[in-house]
Order: sequence, then structure tokens, then C-alpha cells
Amino acid sequence: MTAPSYRTTRTTTISTAHGNVRSARHHLDLTGARTVRTRQVAAATAALNATIAQQGMLCIAAPAGAGKTFTLHTVLDQHPAWHPIRLLPQPQARPDDLRHSIHHALGLPSPPPKDPGTSDDLIRHALHHPPRLLAIDEAHQLSPSCLEYVRYLYDDPHTRVTLALAAGSHRLRALRTTPVLASRVTCWHELDVIDEDEITTVIPAFHPHWKRTDPAVLRDLDQTWAQGNFRRWATLTHRSTQHITRGPQELLRQLTPRAAKT
Repeated sequence: MTAPSYRTTRTTTISTAHGNVRSARHHLDLTGARTVRTRQVAAATAALNATIAQQGMLCIAAPAGAGKTFTLHTVLDQHPAWHPIRLLPQPQARPDDLRHSIHHALGLPSPPPKDPGTSDDLIRHALHHPPRLLAIDEAHQLSPSCLEYVRYLYDDPHTRVTLALAAGSHRLRALRTTPVLASRVTCWHELDVIDEDEITTVIPAFHPHWKRTDPAVLRDLDQTWAQGNFRRWATLTHRSTQHITRGPQELLRQLTPRAAKT
């Protein structure tokens, strides 16, 4: 039985301090890749639904390459009524950078006001109606002053904002140990990698290249190298479809670092 899948747009609009940009949905902009309705996507959807119902704050974490960013954008695409605002802050961004990102995401008149108070008034008014979901990817990169600004928008009685913060599992401590944030998070959601028993259905649904592949080969590729990681499977698929390799074993040899010569 094949896991259900469907085509998606190949890019997503993300707001930055310098304006809105289009970002590739799949790793390596993989041609032919499809979105698979996995249990991970279903669990993330349920967590976001519950958070929005209470206008709370969700932190979604996952190992690098497990599909945290892709899953978040997939769920947001499926729920336009949430009025999502998607942000990708630069490392150690300043509050003004965050203001400008939100200003662009809300479609407010450009350029953003130079005066922080005027800018905040415009943003607060826009965040009152309709209720919004503010989704911040790589949230562990936010500086303490930016986290304080996010708290300010969230706590403001005039705004109606649900927060979704995405972070790598290895960087989650940066958020858990930030009192201004941790005390307000209503749900800590961990995104799992693909289970071993899902590989033979999820991967053929993810890309047609694997549809006729022996399930035993898929399991071997996963156990040996991919380990349930969607980014690694995208890399495997990209190299296989580019005819760079002639078979699974050669593919693994090319992707596995060689021991240094002594």
C-alpha cells in the first residue's frame, strides 16, 4: 500500500527584514518530489490546531533534516484561514529587523517607518483583525531582544496572535532556558523521523524514482545512510535521478566519507 501524496508548489513565500522572498520547498529543489501525508504531518497539524484554539504558543522541534520546515509550511498551506505570517530571521537579528519582516509579511505600506513606535502601532493594528498565526522558522537564532519583542506582540491585549516557533532539536535548549519564552509555551512538539516500517510506503510516495525499487533495497539504504531523514532521502534521490551512480552500493560509497589516510 502506498502512502497518499500530492503535488505542491515548488516555492514558499518567506518574509525577511529586506522583503518577501521565494524559497524552494524541497531540499535541492528536487524535481518530481511530492508531499506525503505522513503521521508526522498529521501530528503537527493536530498540535497547531490545538494551539490556535487557545491562541497559545507552540514550539516545534526536530533533528536536522527531519522535515521541520517543510512540515510547518505544508500544514500552513493547508490552512489559509489561519492567516499565517511566515518569518525567517537572520542570525542575531535586531528587533528592528523583526519589525521590518512582520511589516512586509502583513503587506503594510512600504517602506516601514523608521520610528519604532509608529511601526509597532501599524503592526499591532494589523494583528488585531483577523487573528493571525505568526510562524518563525529557526527561532533559536532570535536574540534575547527579539524574543522580548515577540513576547510583547503576543502579550499585547490589542493583538490576536498564535505563535509557532520552529527550532532544531540540538538548539532547543536556547528556547527552553529563555524564561520570557519558556513560561509562555503551551505545547512543546517533537517531530520524529520516518519510522523503519514506513520507509517502503513513504519513500515511493515521496518520489516516483523509488516506485519500482525492491523494498529490501529501500530498507538497506535507510538503515545504512538515510536513517529516516527526509533531507538525506532527497540527497539520495537527487543523485540517483541525475545518473551519477549505477546502483545502491555505488551511491552509498559516494555519499559516505572515507577515512583519512595515515
